[in-house]
Amino acid sequence: MPIRPVKRADIPQIARFYYEMVRRANASDYIPDRIRAGAPRVYPDAFWQRRLRRYCVLVAEDSGTIVGFVELAPKGEIDCFYVHDGHQHRGIGAALMARVEREARAQDNTSLLADVSITAEPFFHRLGLPEQARYHFCTQW
Repeated sequence: MPIRPVKRADIPQIARFYYEMVRRANASDYIPDRIRAGAPRVYPDAFWQRRLRRYCVLVAEDSGTIVGFVELAPKGEIDCFYVHDGHQHRGIGAALMARVEREARAQDNTSLLADVSITAEPFFHRLGLPEQARYHFCTQW
């Protein structure tokens, strides 16, 4: 599964992907109002262009379709981390995380921090990240 830096041309696909994943993947773990608050609409390209300037964004691609993406802030904070619900349990999340770790080390970060959703907790636990609080995981290398 190719993992690569995001391209400007990816923005429409990421915008739709984010909206759909928040709405579908989190549906069984959160009340509808919370889901609507997290993704009230498909955010416009300008919203994503601003985010792409602030984060190191990596995408996982399958036959030209984005099936996962992650945002890494300069201080080692993982923001969005999504794998398409139809492509989970195939190693895509682990591959994204391995690439994030390499990028973080290249930025001279000594730790990664992620505030994760209830939906994502099992994935982060499988990676062996210790639980610090209900939605807060931190690992040092």
